[in-house]
Amino acid sequence: MNLIQKGINKFGKLGVASFFLMGIGLLAFLLTPLFYGLWGIDTDLPGVLVVFLGVVLFIVSWIIKRKPRKGVKIALIVTASLLSIPILITIASLIYFLITRRPLGE
Repeated sequence: MNLIQKGINKFGKLGVASFFLMGIGLLAFLLTPLFYGLWGIDTDLPGVLVVFLGVVLFIVSWIIKRKPRKGVKIALIVTASLLSIPILITIASLIYFLITRRPLGE
């Protein structure tokens, strides 16, 4: 059995996908100085948002796979909701920019 199959058996498909997403976000965050120096691309905020999205997906997959008690489930849902707020703000800002061609707040 290969490494991916072991991970899928232990964490589920959504859990493994969330680990890949967190890895991509962490890589984008850590390579910000390189990207900014060579091409002028600032990837620190998108990298952090992708890591947050990966954490939210992992929390959701943990709730689905493990079936925690009610109190723990509520705490996890609140944590996932709080981590999703920056992602929703970024999506709203992107939609506003695509419609008006001006950044939000100008």
